[in-house]
Amino acid sequence: MTVAMRLHARRVALAASLATLIAIVAAAPTRSQRMAFQLDFNAQLGLVADPSAPCPPGSLGSVCPLRTVRGAVKGLGAVNHASAFVLGVGPPWCSEGNAHVLPYAVRWVVANKGQIEFAVAEVPGCYADEPSGVGAVKQTFTITGGTGAYAGASGSGHVQATVYLTQDGKVAGFENWTGTLTVPSRDFDTSPPTVSGATPRTVRAPKGAKSVRVTYKVTATDNVDTQVLLTCTPRSGSRFPIGRTTVNCEATDSSANTTKAAFRITVTRTR
Repeated sequence: MTVAMRLHARRVALAASLATLIAIVAAAPTRSQRMAFQLDFNAQLGLVADPSAPCPPGSLGSVCPLRTVRGAVKGLGAVNHASAFVLGVGPPWCSEGNAHVLPYAVRWVVANKGQIEFAVAEVPGCYADEPSGVGAVKQTFTITGGTGAYAGASGSGHVQATVYLTQDGKVAGFENWTGTLTVPSRDFDTSPPTVSGATPRTVRAPKGAKSVRVTYKVTATDNVDTQVLLTCTPRSGSRFPIGRTTVNCEATDSSANTTKAAFRITVTRTR
């Protein structure tokens, strides 16, 4: 084989390899097709319930307490929902005084971001028709979709409520939600803010004074949010008594990630 023939053969082989590589790259999913980020959440949300609320139109239930729920979910932010807890009380579901938990829908509203839709499943069996009975049943759920930042959401998990009667006869308590949420092309923010300036200080009080006004500067930054909610107690500019006082600070971003910091301010007497 001549030199020219060998060079031609190499060019043909190189062209074939390049064509194969281009085909592989073309067949590979794009970044937007590959990205599907997952959030594992475990949140406790406070609730109040209205036992006198009517059942939703088309519901098979006979009793449907309206649960108004609020709280924060790390990786999402502030969440609320108002949903009917659908029950079939007495016959034909159960004996008198007992209730069967029927399926119902829940829609989380995530502040300034969108909504997440849940289908909460029916629970086999019958339970005492009282807050500590049906209210404590563990239910499975499926995430069926969402809007805004959570369009195309999916996932699953379980929810269980702890409810009780208050002194004024109302129903209150909390819901524990544990599950997995996946949203195509969305990366969940689970990184807490960074707190700076929480360093101990020593301040000398004027002679005869029992306290002194102290100012300090504590700041918080976040890798996603431009503004972070920061609270410190006692506040800067408060009067601090002679001795040691601990200042407690807490920074929270819009996805409910929180960082806590504490430092000590010592006020000494002037002799």
